[in-house]
Amino acid sequence: MEENSKDLSERIWRAFSSMKLGLALLGIIALVSGIGTIVPQLEQAPEKAKQLGQIWQWMGITHLYNTVWFRLLLGLLCINLIVCSIQRLKGIYLRTFKLKPPTTLEQVPLKIRLTLKGESAQLRESVQTVLKQKGYRFSLSNQSDWSFIAIKRRLGNWGSLITHLSFVVLVIGALLGSLFGFKGSFMEGAGTTFPIQEIQLSKGKVSETFDVRINSAEDRFLPNGERDNWYTDMSILENGQEVSRQTLSVNHPFKYHGITFYQANFANGVSYTIDMKGKKTSVVLRDQGQSYFQAPGTELYLVTAIKSGSSQKADVLYQVYKGTEEKPIQAGQLTTGQTIDVQGTYQLTFNGLAGFTGLQVKKDPGVAIIWLGCVLLVVGLILAFYWQPIVISGIIQSEDGVQGNLTTGALSGKMTANSQAALERMVDSVSKLLK
Repeated sequence: MEENSKDLSERIWRAFSSMKLGLALLGIIALVSGIGTIVPQLEQAPEKAKQLGQIWQWMGITHLYNTVWFRLLLGLLCINLIVCSIQRLKGIYLRTFKLKPPTTLEQVPLKIRLTLKGESAQLRESVQTVLKQKGYRFSLSNQSDWSFIAIKRRLGNWGSLITHLSFVVLVIGALLGSLFGFKGSFMEGAGTTFPIQEIQLSKGKVSETFDVRINSAEDRFLPNGERDNWYTDMSILENGQEVSRQTLSVNHPFKYHGITFYQANFANGVSYTIDMKGKKTSVVLRDQGQSYFQAPGTELYLVTAIKSGSSQKADVLYQVYKGTEEKPIQAGQLTTGQTIDVQGTYQLTFNGLAGFTGLQVKKDPGVAIIWLGCVLLVVGLILAFYWQPIVISGIIQSEDGVQGNLTTGALSGKMTANSQAALERMVDSVSKLLK
């Protein structure tokens, strides 16, 4: 039983350590991502996505990046990268910290090799002096034939490993954002208070329970008539108490407990007070009938439009509809502070103009991890391509106990020219010390 279990775990380990599996997963993920760029997705184009057949929506083609099977693909790729990295870890560690000097001439790199003759003791002393001057870390062997191995830029060995791990970190960050984050938006008028859970979501689910209050929304202009910015004075309420407040604008978001509010758009609106049977309610309606107010318990619908100008004293037009009737049953014009009776049901007071702010709301707990992944990726690429390690080894074979031959070589790796140049510089420096 234990042997079968061990064999199974070994087979699973070998499968996930396979480069072929990693390439296959990358190919499938690339293909799926390509489909996601062609087929309308619910997050970017909800109307077009809903026009596709039910079978495609059921398969998740219209929301590919949030499906369980796409996340499973990313998870399998992470496991593959982690297993491959673990397998390479020992070799990288040995090449970085546990290099061993050659014991025979055959162990000195043959592709890039130079020889030098001289007094054995002086050769040993000169080699050590040059290696120290040039910043190499080296190990010596004092066997029958004196030998050494030296390395420079040894952290470059870790470049490819860090690059692979950075993709793991990036995927984990993306999965965290997909599983525990959300993205949505809302369009609300000044003076409005509503639960955060009522925002219109494009992905994810809101677990927070605080309320949002829009204190004011302004479309400000500079003295020369150019638009300054859209500004929203917003408060966060916990159990009815204000716990945070900030004025946000375009490029200046408001962050609260991992949730970020971005200023996205703005619309003009009208502020009314509804007095219905002694109960007063503040209502803000968007200009040009883009929102309405339905009196509770009735079929009366109120819409409004700004008549002229953009100042707070501009007059407004209003219309009252009943049920599904196409023509209004009451209409007119109001000035600031004016109160009218609406069908004997409630009193309507025009308070003035008010802004409607459009905010995008986003929570992504994986952002910090994604930034970490980006940093690791940059570090890994720099180490892999611009900090290639240089490894030089050599052995001194004594001819008569006094004179000897120094045979030294450099590992070529991917940067043959650099290794060749480094070896030539070292041998040239040793030669100068021998003179």
